[in-house]
Amino acid sequence: MFEEPSSAQPSRDEDITARVEFTPAHVVAGWRVPPGAHRADTIKRGVLAFLEAGTGDMNPVEAIAHVAIGPVVAALGSLEVELADARARIAELEQALRERDDL
Repeated sequence: MFEEPSSAQPSRDEDITARVEFTPAHVVAGWRVPPGAHRADTIKRGVLAFLEAGTGDMNPVEAIAHVAIGPVVAALGSLEVELADARARIAELEQALRERDDL
């Protein structure tokens, strides 16, 4: 009823593993960055350049974390500040419109 796998044929797991060989650079190159997201694109290009230059003794996955996390945190911080400023400007404009409409 059940067939034993022959040694001539790879098992299903071995077959899948043999076909899928992604390097860290392949994974990073696959990161989808929306058009106009200049900060994210800069971070992605920086990580790819770092991987192309070689990671030395460091594991490439750890290297990506070291190279990418700092810039991502800095970019997120900038976005938070910009969003807070935009919210404040919107509130000021809404207040000005209310005052104009009350006249």
